[in-house]
Amino acid sequence: MKLAVDFILVIGILLNIFAIVGILRLKQKKIPQYILVVFWFLILNVIVYFYASLHDLKTLQFITDYLQNGVRFFIPPLMYLYVKSIFLERPNLIRKNIKHFIVFCVYFSFYILPKSLNANSNYIYTIHEYVPNWAFVQDIFGIVYFIISLKLFYKVSNLMKQNYSNIVEKDFLWIEKFLISFLIVLIVDLIITVTEIYFGYNVFWDGYITVLFMIVAMSYLGYYGLTQSTVFLPNFLIQKYVIKPIELVKQSSYLKEFEKDALKTKFHSCMHQEKIYLSPDLNLKVLADTMEISERKLSAFFSEVLSSSFYDSINSFRVEEAKAILKSNAIKSYSITGIGLSCGFSSKSSFYRIFKKSTNLSPLAYRELNLKESHHT
Repeated sequence: MKLAVDFILVIGILLNIFAIVGILRLKQKKIPQYILVVFWFLILNVIVYFYASLHDLKTLQFITDYLQNGVRFFIPPLMYLYVKSIFLERPNLIRKNIKHFIVFCVYFSFYILPKSLNANSNYIYTIHEYVPNWAFVQDIFGIVYFIISLKLFYKVSNLMKQNYSNIVEKDFLWIEKFLISFLIVLIVDLIITVTEIYFGYNVFWDGYITVLFMIVAMSYLGYYGLTQSTVFLPNFLIQKYVIKPIELVKQSSYLKEFEKDALKTKFHSCMHQEKIYLSPDLNLKVLADTMEISERKLSAFFSEVLSSSFYDSINSFRVEEAKAILKSNAIKSYSITGIGLSCGFSSKSSFYRIFKKSTNLSPLAYRELNLKESHHT
């Protein structure tokens, strides 16, 4: 048992080192990269602490205990800051969000440090009387912050659809998987903590269960990040999909009635005659320039006239284009993936996902269904 746990901990340590080195080797580093370095360093500290505990390495255990003890008060707000730093372009981002780390600072100053100096003092005993189980408080705190981070992510992902016709799912979804994976780790730890409190279940290796789940989450994220995304960081979001803070404000009715018909005519001309949606790089600015209107007016057109997002509207035209090709003899000249790319989708995965969402069929199933219907007629 000890040998298996030792092996898993070593794997976790290596994964963390690999992640940190991978980020530090990036030529261009901004706030999100540095936040991730801090995150992986803190996770590494936790794993090293448990490794030291397993092998009874007192000095190493004492050193790493300083951060691992309060890490659940630090990592959740750090991840909230990470999501903000990727999507929201704001000056002095860290300084303006330092308030989220007050709880950790208080806990570190008034509990961790005094306890490390004298664990048997009356001061520590008094704190234990008021807060008998810090693990429970930390888990609840962490879960709340990760849920808030996910809500922010989903809010911003919806705003992405107002500006971009193609979002790179493999990069974009990595952040969602990242947040959900570590939320699950905290939930597992909460379940263990509640079991200890209410059922008297308490064994020395219960902490290793949480660490095991954490290393599994890291392994999954590492594999997903390396095979389907940039190494632990979606650079495209920083460089291309940054949202100005003002855009988070919900706009009221903006267009006048006489403008709506004119915009409809211009929009349908771009879609049906110029077929501008065939460009995978189409975004709100490009379309606004083509229609010779402002981005704000075009955004209002989608929400007030079409009652749809830019992302969904453009992709509906791409789906119709793909359906026409799938029904025709032109399909003989293309692969299914080639059809998606020729219709403006940025990748095979986005083509399949959006097409199936629209038709309840995969492109291949749609093609086969139409072949059967044509034979019957």
